Amino acid sequence: MLLGGAVVASAAAAAVAVLMADAQPGGRQAAPLRSYANAAVSIDVKGAEYEVEVKNAYADQREFSEAFAKVGLDARLRIVPVMRGRERRVVSIGTLHAPKGARPAGGVSGTSGAVLECPPGQRACPLRVRLGGAMFHLQGADIVIGRKAGPGEVYFDANPGPGDRAGDLRLAGRTVAQALAELRRRGLTSAFTLGEVKADGSTSSWVPPTAWRPSGRRRVTGAWMRSSDSVGLMVVPQPGDPRPHPVG
Repeated sequence: MLLGGAVVASAAAAAVAVLMADAQPGGRQAAPLRSYANAAVSIDVKGAEYEVEVKNAYADQREFSEAFAKVGLDARLRIVPVMRGRERRVVSIGTLHAPKGARPAGGVSGTSGAVLECPPGQRACPLRVRLGGAMFHLQGADIVIGRKAGPGEVYFDANPGPGDRAGDLRLAGRTVAQALAELRRRGLTSAFTLGEVKADGSTSSWVPPTAWRPSGRRRVTGAWMRSSDSVGLMVVPQPGDPRPHPVG
């Protein structure tokens, strides 16, 4: 069953399998070791399949990279805190670096997909991510999987934007003073983003210095949960505001 990226990746244990759909250029698989394990993960190479059991989702990310390197796979697995309801999903699959050596005529391409095999009643289910095409062989693979966030931990997928996306909070359109008063009443903190919606519908935004606060009379244009106890607030930039450091 093709699931577009659902996965079990709890703090205790998770199973992920990464498959390279094609052989490397020259027809050879680069796999110096057939099996490797450290405190974060264990990897067994079975043919063209790399089966990875995540033993500690909170481990240092360098331990994941070390394990992939030991079996000859140029890949990075990151397990990041995400919003509630988005745990155990593939957040993204991309490349790690520019192509090594000369780029082939016509460029390179790649395909990816995720298949979750989960029998009824089984909680820890293996996710198989299939990576195909020359792109991943030449540029490596960057696999990002969501996990449950800890209290106060900022969500990896907490993206700024217009409108209300903070549960039952209705802050868009209210003044900054009103929004902050409501957050204090609920025991929540805040973090500001400067941003606006472009003509094509995309959002351009940047994060001002942490200590910066807009006037209480300005209007909130967007609100979103950035952690379990913190809400992001967007206001439209005005002359005199901090200069942009683009985040989206």
